[in-house]
Amino acid sequence: MPYIRSVTSFLISALVFSSPAAAGDLNDLPKKAVERSQITLPGSHPFVLKAKVLESTNPANENYNAEIEEYWGAPDKWRRTVKTPNFSQTLIVSGDKTSEQLTGDYYPNWLRTIVDALFDPGRPLHGVDLSLSSDNPVIGGSKVCRRFTQMAGIAPVSNKVFSSYCFEGGLIESVGAPGYHAEYSTYKTFNSKRVAHTITEYIEPGTEVEATIHELAELKSPDEAQFIVQQSAVPLQTVLISETTLRSLAVGAQDIAWPTVRSGSTTGTFSLYVCLDRKGQVRDIYELNSSNPGVSEAARDQVMKWQFKPATDHGVPVQVESVLTFAFHTAIDDPGPIVEKGKIKN
Repeated sequence: MPYIRSVTSFLISALVFSSPAAAGDLNDLPKKAVERSQITLPGSHPFVLKAKVLESTNPANENYNAEIEEYWGAPDKWRRTVKTPNFSQTLIVSGDKTSEQLTGDYYPNWLRTIVDALFDPGRPLHGVDLSLSSDNPVIGGSKVCRRFTQMAGIAPVSNKVFSSYCFEGGLIESVGAPGYHAEYSTYKTFNSKRVAHTITEYIEPGTEVEATIHELAELKSPDEAQFIVQQSAVPLQTVLISETTLRSLAVGAQDIAWPTVRSGSTTGTFSLYVCLDRKGQVRDIYELNSSNPGVSEAARDQVMKWQFKPATDHGVPVQVESVLTFAFHTAIDDPGPIVEKGKIKN
């Protein structure tokens, strides 16, 4: 099923439809699903995991190629390496110390989504109580799904954005929220856990990224040297900020030049999920809910050219992400004269 990319913090209110499942079961389901599948929880067995990532809809597109490797001894002792053609990160955690080696200047949203889905699938489910929604986006079948909605924007402009969560057989099937979309499949047993070996990430219509675990084994004799942190440092951070804060960082942002549309609403609202690097440059934009998708692409192209002041957290430059919501007013395309059988029809 299609989902809109979203972020868990946008989970506020629910649409109301029929609810067949017991509230108690819905309340506990996300927590229990995470406990069954997440291999980085306290008490989990040490492991080594290796995965490859590619664009499943166009394997020749190397922009979404990645290799991921992790040696994990405990929640406070692990080493992770992520490599793409344009970015790499080696992150070591040892007790309260952390070290990081980076190449490239931007950790893309799609890659962080894959990494979280592999090692921390509980993060986008934190605080989710399915019993607060009775909107079931899947009719029939064995899946348990709930959808939530929130109003985004700055008054007087507002728009709905959505988050959806599905579970199958007590395990996570999919999570979709602004800035995060992942589907979990090919579950296999590893020690006492059921681990999804395939993660599929929806980017936009016609573009999906797939991560496949090709090695997952118990780490029986870990090399302690690979967990040594020589000099602790704050790793690269991505911070979710409010739309008000993001707009305050904009430098000379211009009004959107709205295109005419072939059909649909000529007035309405829509939202974009915007990702900035540490220099304030727009690097990724994902379209969210729109009254008329015909205006979204033009607005996306224009916002990509906006400039922002760099954001910092306690003086350290950070990547930032947020939702921008717009009200649009446009007109229907004038199709011009219609040619019929060699004649112009007025």
